[in-house]
Amino acid sequence: MTAMAAEADIAAPIKVQQGLVQWSPCGQFIAVAHNNRLAVRDARTLQILQQYSTIDVIQSIAWSDDSELVSTAMYKRSVVQVWSVKDASWSCKINEGLAGMIFARWAPDSRHFVTVSDFQLHATVWSLTDCSKYVIRNPKLGAEGFTFSADGAFLAVAERHECKDFLGVYDCASWELAVHFPVDSYDCTEIVFSPDNTTLAIRDTLLEFRVLFYSIDGKLLAKYQAYENALGLKSMAWSSSGQFIALGSYDDHLRVLSHLNWKPMVELDHTTIATKLGRSNQHAVEYEEHYADEPVIDRPHGKRIPISQRSVTSSASAVSAAQKAAGRKQHRDICFVVREPPFSVLTVPSDPLRENPKLGISRVLWSPDSAFLATKSDQMPHNVWIWDTSTMTLHSVVALIRPVRSFRWDPVNNRLAVCSGDHRVYLWSVEGVSWIDLPSVDFKVLLLRWHPQGTGLITVARQEFCCISL
Repeated sequence: MTAMAAEADIAAPIKVQQGLVQWSPCGQFIAVAHNNRLAVRDARTLQILQQYSTIDVIQSIAWSDDSELVSTAMYKRSVVQVWSVKDASWSCKINEGLAGMIFARWAPDSRHFVTVSDFQLHATVWSLTDCSKYVIRNPKLGAEGFTFSADGAFLAVAERHECKDFLGVYDCASWELAVHFPVDSYDCTEIVFSPDNTTLAIRDTLLEFRVLFYSIDGKLLAKYQAYENALGLKSMAWSSSGQFIALGSYDDHLRVLSHLNWKPMVELDHTTIATKLGRSNQHAVEYEEHYADEPVIDRPHGKRIPISQRSVTSSASAVSAAQKAAGRKQHRDICFVVREPPFSVLTVPSDPLRENPKLGISRVLWSPDSAFLATKSDQMPHNVWIWDTSTMTLHSVVALIRPVRSFRWDPVNNRLAVCSGDHRVYLWSVEGVSWIDLPSVDFKVLLLRWHPQGTGLITVARQEFCCISL
């Protein structure tokens, strides 16, 4: 059980561009990009340790798994520059030239880097140790078409040859092609390695519900199709053990498949469970957000986490004081009311004939120990659904005043952070809901990133971020 935080330290906001801020995997550093500058800060003090200038405006950043190197990609220039945290004099420049670049990522060994050219003409694996390179022909996709096994031994790539989908599996020790086989898909849109390194899940076209499971040697293990002639899968995620895979689809259903037979253990209809009392929700509770100055019949629940008055928060406190002195609008207090099923859920209309209709389960996230699943339905954007996987029933619903923008699990504890585009961060655990008010009402939280050890959060607004220590 995760105890609620006693208090929170909130640092002063720092400028950032397009949300380009990342914890290092070791948790000791924070990389921050702004225009053509990259700063590496100490995660505890936020002091700048290293600062670098790139050849153009940075469009993406990424840490190597060993936290020693950080990459900055400038896709418009087809260039990636790599920087060393330990040795400021060392740098590396990767240039795809006229081929262009749409995607770049680290290999798990932290000494190779993968780029994908425009129009998916080829992918290149670059060695940072001996400057050699390995070319992969005809990759079909960008980010969704490349997946490494959890042990870093293999790279699987979705490829297109003669108008057919193929899968290439490459040995990461030599980057030689180990296995190459055709895939029984119409139009592959995503491939994901299972965490136990044994299975590849392939999500087929959005126009049909179809997911394929292959062993690493190319054997088709199963093909699962829940229905036909309708929009299909929208999201999928493996459990940490690789024994289960959760599938979110456009029909607002969550299906959890077992690796034993690749058939659904449970099928959960968000719309029905929300509005009708049944076995799947009879013990569930809904935490419904209200403004505290509005009349509420039921007794409020939930707890605001106080902000400590340590020196790290002094700048943030000054921001709040300046706003008050200037007579600017102060935030409205909130509370949560606990509801029992059936719930009253706010839905939004959607036209299924439009591109990217607001339908279906767009996010599926497992808790670190796979005890819980968190989901979001685009047709019910104010709600986060939390499912108990031991019973495959609904545990909790968090219903916010504003539509949910982002939610993420604490990587260590069963604690879920949620934001909705205002100056608050909401925290759910089995004990209930708590929240943190950021000092500035103008800081609109759009993204959340947990510290790798779960000791804090980065909250990201449009042009700035701040760190919260819990």
